[in-house]
Amino acid sequence: MRYSALLSLSLTLLSWVAVVRSQNCQLQVPANPLTAQGLATPYILTGCNQIDFANQGAFVEAAILDPATGNIQIYSPLVINAGMTPVGNGTTPTLPNNAVVGIWFGSNAVSITLTGSTGGCVNGLGTSLFGQFAYCNGQAWFEAAKNAVSQGLIKLPAPGTGAGGQPCPTTHDFRVVDQDQSDNVVTTYLLIGNNTLAQNTPDNSKANPNAEVLSNASDNALITQFVDPTLGCSPYQNPCTTCPTGQGPALATDELLANFFPPAGGPALVPLNDPMVLVNGQPSLQKVNLYRDGTGQPQADNNNASALTYCQQITQSGIFINNNQQSFTNAGSPATNMANNLFTFLAMRFSASFGPAPGLGCTGLLNVTNPVTLTMDGNGVVTAATINTQALQQILAGVR
Repeated sequence: MRYSALLSLSLTLLSWVAVVRSQNCQLQVPANPLTAQGLATPYILTGCNQIDFANQGAFVEAAILDPATGNIQIYSPLVINAGMTPVGNGTTPTLPNNAVVGIWFGSNAVSITLTGSTGGCVNGLGTSLFGQFAYCNGQAWFEAAKNAVSQGLIKLPAPGTGAGGQPCPTTHDFRVVDQDQSDNVVTTYLLIGNNTLAQNTPDNSKANPNAEVLSNASDNALITQFVDPTLGCSPYQNPCTTCPTGQGPALATDELLANFFPPAGGPALVPLNDPMVLVNGQPSLQKVNLYRDGTGQPQADNNNASALTYCQQITQSGIFINNNQQSFTNAGSPATNMANNLFTFLAMRFSASFGPAPGLGCTGLLNVTNPVTLTMDGNGVVTAATINTQALQQILAGVR
């Protein structure tokens, strides 16, 4: 199985460095998307090419909750191009009585527009799209899941501790977030013979050992596949019939876990300066709250969504990366065409997020220079990084 698709991770995490990005992706939602039949029906991508997944791929991820037992299963509906016939052993999920289903979308393109049966789906605020993110029935799913946790039906595992006693990160941890947290999904698909798409089920994975695994470039994947293993941490997983191992993490369950285990450094919640919630380049509290609704986060106001506070708190990321420089340097890079190891990749990601638009604009808000100095080779690959942690500590001390 070829996992070269993971190299596309940087294209979303650092989308502003890509030279050409497709922006007209439309994804047709099938009829009755929250039913077993709807989940098993492929989504149709137009205006983009799913085969060119690194630049144009779309990904769908569902979480199915049994409110009577608290059981959660993850299921990834397939995405194909118009006119394409999927192959392999697809799977239809079994839904319990009164199942609560939520669906989340990610894209490796700049933006994606949902079409078709979009009732109950949120793509943004009016014509102002989130960008790479959308959801259907997300708010209802999180309400039901939180209720199941409070009733003791869902037993969430504590994130635990990793190397050196460090707390294992969640998606709400300032140590690992970037400019647009809580976006994209963990879904993977199979590309067979360079022209055929299939769900990445255990059977399909076993039957197609030479298939290429297509992945969505997500913060979740960065944490679960790169940061967690390096720190000696384990991701929160649930049964998943469309995952090659039969278990998998997901955006919904990652967000649920993060909601109940806020980090010591304060929870990172979608702020007003997140590029995905801007409207014509300006902050929009209404759009922030639509985004937060789909990720189970508390409603925002001008205080808890403050751009300035978020910039002050995200300094924890630079300090964390620097403190783990040796471990991260010894770990593989998610994108070897952009950075030569995990440390330089994370430093590059933090630098871009901290910097001016299309980052968070922290340098301007805090009136400071970028605390990261990057060294690149002749091919533009980051080979070294220096992080000014003294400056970051001074900024962070101002909010503690």
